[in-house]
Amino acid sequence: MDIAGQITGPQTPALTLSPDWTGSLPLSNLINIAERAVVDLNPLDPRLAHDLLRLTAYLWADQPHRLALTKAAAAIANVEVEKGDAIDWLETRLANPRTGHLHLIQNTIAWQYFPNSSQARGLELIEQAGARATVETPLASLSMENDGDATGGVGAALTLRLWPGNMTLHLGRIDFHGRWADWRHSS
Repeated sequence: MDIAGQITGPQTPALTLSPDWTGSLPLSNLINIAERAVVDLNPLDPRLAHDLLRLTAYLWADQPHRLALTKAAAAIANVEVEKGDAIDWLETRLANPRTGHLHLIQNTIAWQYFPNSSQARGLELIEQAGARATVETPLASLSMENDGDATGGVGAALTLRLWPGNMTLHLGRIDFHGRWADWRHSS
């Protein structure tokens, strides 16, 4: 990521996000990702030409920059997307936390599409897993979701919850497509 000239992330990234940034810069630390897992009701594999064509068809034609970013991300895709219901899948994933690793639940502009009953069940599962979290099995939930902000209704809330301790950090707001970020959390 390139934030006001400060480069974060790997030395040779496949793509670089460069949003217009407001607010202080977040701490920059490299992290070690031990495992990734993804679920979708109808998963598409961007490594397959017909699936990539379908994914790029959802992008607006007047946004060639998003098309370029999507193709760059597809070129390095290396995680199989599991087919399934997100909340059922989450229940299984949260049942046995991995000792010595932070378990991060991350969702981006998805929650609003779940039925109310699924949202309630998902939140309950996360709360229960958070209550069970320990220093050896910490849990975090990072969400970028439309919150219906009445102060302008622009962008999505960026929120991080951490357990143990049930701490909520309101990190700021971000454009739905990553064009700008208003970072409000002081590091």
